[in-house]
Amino acid sequence: MKGKEIRAWISGHRWPLYLAGILLMSITAQSIMVYYATRPNAPRPIEDYYQKSMDWDADRAIVAASLQLGWVVSVDVPDLPHDADMPRPVDVVIRDREGQPVTGLAGDLVVIRPADGRLNTKGRLVELPHEPGRYRTLVALPAAGLWELDVDTARGDLRFVHQARVTLPAERAGGTP
Repeated sequence: MKGKEIRAWISGHRWPLYLAGILLMSITAQSIMVYYATRPNAPRPIEDYYQKSMDWDADRAIVAASLQLGWVVSVDVPDLPHDADMPRPVDVVIRDREGQPVTGLAGDLVVIRPADGRLNTKGRLVELPHEPGRYRTLVALPAAGLWELDVDTARGDLRFVHQARVTLPAERAGGTP
């Protein structure tokens, strides 16, 4: 076939070629989505996403009430020797607006890895008896980089939440042998 014959054939079969092209694009796009959704390191779906969306307004009210308290929170990942892939200590210090330690709280530290949701975990905060206002938990932080640490505590009817971001350097991520 020469140039004119090819153009004439394409012109005569234009609509079937358009339909085949659209079908091929759709199959390609779906194949790419299936590949990314089923690969071994694909992020997991958010647990209880529907209930979390329903509770969004209440959660925002709790955050606003926590900000009204004026408490100051500092989150620290101490550079203590630990085994790789084992939980490590994370300290949370909570002080009121006058700088006095806040004692008697009970709650959790939710650790979120924005880059890889499979590394998300939770640890129970325990107040250290020798340091009022200092709480500690053990959680796994196996990778260097950005981590979100969500403090969720309560004392009686009072609930306090705080979110902090910590960047863990590479030399502190893997642990010591």
